Order: sequence, then C-alpha cells, then structure tokens
Amino acid sequence: MPDFRLFTLRGLLAAFCLLLWSLSLQAETIPAESAASGFYPLPEPDEHVVGRPRTTVASVEDTLVLIGRRFRTGYGAIRAANPLVDSWMPREGTEVLLPTWHILPEAPREGIVINTAEMRLYHFEGARGERPARVGVYAISIGRDGRETPLSAARVTRKAENPTWYPTESIRRERAERGEPVPAVVPPGPANPLGTRALYLNLPAYLIHGTNRELGIGMPVTAGCVRMYPEDIEYLYDRVPVGSKVEIVHQPVKAGWSGDVLYVESHDPLEGLELTPEDRLQQLRAAIARTVSDRADFTVDWDRVREAVLESTGVPVPVGPIWLVDEALGQVDDTATPAG
Repeated sequence: MPDFRLFTLRGLLAAFCLLLWSLSLQAETIPAESAASGFYPLPEPDEHVVGRPRTTVASVEDTLVLIGRRFRTGYGAIRAANPLVDSWMPREGTEVLLPTWHILPEAPREGIVINTAEMRLYHFEGARGERPARVGVYAISIGRDGRETPLSAARVTRKAENPTWYPTESIRRERAERGEPVPAVVPPGPANPLGTRALYLNLPAYLIHGTNRELGIGMPVTAGCVRMYPEDIEYLYDRVPVGSKVEIVHQPVKAGWSGDVLYVESHDPLEGLELTPEDRLQQLRAAIARTVSDRADFTVDWDRVREAVLESTGVPVPVGPIWLVDEALGQVDDTATPAG
C-alpha cells in the first residue's frame, strides 16, 4: 500500500500542472453570455469519454457559484475543476475550466443513470430521425449527510407538472427545529421546493425534481431527493416516459477509453463516507483492470493515477499507455465536440 504522505508536495505541484494543462488544451472558450450544451454523441460501447474541455473568462462580478449556474455545471464540480481559483473572487479575466468532459459511469447505457459521487445525472436518448443517439449530462443536488440519496435500481412510476409537496413528518420536525416550519401541504408556486416538474420513483418519498434554490445545485443539500435546474428537469420531463429505468450508483472513481488512450477520473468522497485516498486508489486499480481487460502489454502511469486520486478534480486524466500520455496531454480529439 503506498504512503500517500510522500505525495503531498508532489500532489500540490500536480494540481498546478493539471490546471495549466487543462487550460492549455485546445479548449473551446465560451462567452459569458452563452449557455453550455450538456448533450454529447453517444460513443461506441468500447469508448467511454464524452465532451471536451471548455473554458470561460470570469467577469468582475463573477463567483464560481454564478459561473456554475450560468453553464449549468453545478458548484461542486466547477470548484473541484479549478482548485487554484478563488471561489468568491476569481478576479476579472481569470480563465475558468468548465467541467464538460466526463467518463461515463459503469452502468447500462439506458434510461437515467445517477452517480451520486460526482453529483451528475446521465440521460441516454436513443436516435431520433437524423439525430444520432446521445447522452445528456446534468448537474444535480443529492441528499446531505444523514439523508443520503439511496443507491438502487428504480423506475419512474409517475410524473407531475407543478407538483404539490407533501413533506414527511421527519422533514417537518427537522425544519421546525431549525426555526423554518413548513405546512403539511405546500401547493405549487415559488415557495415549493419541488419546482415546476417532478418524476416520482418506486422508492417511497424519493423524487427527481426541479428547485426554487438554483444556486444549491451541485451540492449535497437535499433530504434525499435529486434536484435539477428548472430548465433541465423541464427538458427531461418531456422525454422520460413512465416506466423508465433509473440506476443510482456511487462511483467516486472511473476509468475509460478515448481512442487508444486510457483516462481516469476521481471525485472527493461525500461527507460522512469513510473513503480514504488509499481506498479510492484500490477502487481505481480495479476499475482500470476491468477497463483494460484483455488488451495485452498495456502500460499504465501509476504515478499519474495516484496524483489523479489525490487531487480529485473530477477532470479526466490520461494515464496510459505511457508512450501516448504526453501526446494526450497536448491535444483534444475534436470529434468529442458537444452536439446541439
């Protein structure tokens, strides 16, 4: 088992190098007034990386929370991707890396897949007319410590526009103890935390819904439900029929192919989870073994794997084959441009 204390100084240097690398890629710079697309062409079954690096430039009034909202990436993800940028005063002209580059979770590519570890929802859409199959990637909020979103295979049982909220007794007690009492029935409207749309699951009291607190997306702040930005849940609502599969997983580390290059992605563990860097390294070793499978004589840069775990930026990092890593650090496959 490696001694992670030996990597502390190296890890700090790696964070700086990773940021410089990310910003030096052929990243598409997005104007502040433009909305980032969350749709990507669905890759072949033996390919796992979607999207590409994108950047924006902070304005004088910006914070990472506001930038995350503008580009619908969520605060947690944009915070992790920019470890050297001040969250509240990024300074005008600062280049900010947008987390719009992902390794797909290890799960069937159908319906909805929610990875609580990265606070993202993946919606797999089949081909329609001339439009090929694609995956929509959405920022979400999940349950906080003590009210975790359950890990389960589920289905959508019903849908509701402008839903009425019936808070559970435990939620009402908890809110009352905080001095924020809520009634037994909350009708549709701006005070309703479910927003304008809700997907009900065959998990009692757990929903996928909108929100009236948009700046909290990308954080573990709910009572167990999955929250989405209003425009995202409205899009999803129209395209997810009753009966659709929903897979809720917790995968803090992932591995996947883009062409001949192996990438890994690591996310910090959620509050309350006893998951050390050594634990995540072992999980990532197992994920790499499953991904590499029968590719003979494959070489992995294990130092870079360790650094990816230590830094946990949520950004895909190339780790092999060793002879292709340097090339991967300097260029981006243009075919990964988001679609529509």
